[in-house]
Amino acid sequence: MKKQTRKYVVMALVLALLLFLGSCTGNREIIPPNPINGWHGFWDIFVYPMAGLMYVIGKFIVGSSYGVTIIISTLIVRTLAWPIYAKTNDMSLKMQLMGPDQAKLEAKYAGKTDQESMQRKQMELMQLYKKHGVGFGGCLLPLVQMPIFIGFYQTLQRIPATRNSEYALDFSFLNGNFLGIDLFQGRLDIDQNIISQTQNWGIIILAAIVGITQIFSQILMQRRQKKAKEGTQSTVPAYRQPQATDTQKQTESMMKFMMYGMSIMMVVFVYRSTAALGLYWLVGNLYTTLQGYIGHKRSQSRMAKLKDKL
Repeated sequence: MKKQTRKYVVMALVLALLLFLGSCTGNREIIPPNPINGWHGFWDIFVYPMAGLMYVIGKFIVGSSYGVTIIISTLIVRTLAWPIYAKTNDMSLKMQLMGPDQAKLEAKYAGKTDQESMQRKQMELMQLYKKHGVGFGGCLLPLVQMPIFIGFYQTLQRIPATRNSEYALDFSFLNGNFLGIDLFQGRLDIDQNIISQTQNWGIIILAAIVGITQIFSQILMQRRQKKAKEGTQSTVPAYRQPQATDTQKQTESMMKFMMYGMSIMMVVFVYRSTAALGLYWLVGNLYTTLQGYIGHKRSQSRMAKLKDKL
């Protein structure tokens, strides 16, 4: 549990860093006129394919609707990344199966701090990891998705700069109006009285919905994990079940802080960026909630298969 919690903390910190770095270059064009000077940095590896996908969808499939283009592109990208989610979920199930054995190991070496005991504990713990197929690489799988999502974010930030210009990908054909909100504009332009109050409040409401759906998705995930943990330990007598230590309680509190902190950060990004980013994250949050529900339904059968392998 401690290892899994540490993994989510690291993921949250890395995502925050990537979002910060990604926002620093948000106003650059997608593909400049001169291809010789076309390389702008690492993120272009992900921005170019994402921009091409959105160009094809918007130009030839959805009739120039920027909103529908974002929705379909988000669904496609998230679906392509589903195998990574499935592997991550599989790793969580293995950690749950390993939980009772790990609790016995912790009880066996409780209070033993000499070097020999610590070495034996580490060796037995490594054997447990090998037995249950838990590897460090599996903990890094969620990080693989992050460059893809940051690439999407960068693309949305750069698209407005390509409208009505002579660029390799000209998105001027897109209609940014979606439910009364101009997806090409942000809220910060209100100081120059460029955008209407409808646009202003539309972005505020969109940012609030993004934050609510993010928190809702995280709460559901935590409840499912807690329920799964209780199910794994259902056959263990209450007196043998490990009690949460002060460190674990502090870690759980930190996780809650991170959860709400990430949600607030997303709201701030939506509030300060073009409305397109808010729509992208809203669709992504809803997709994640559905993804978690489907994954939870499949977990029981997958857990049974893992038990058979053991």
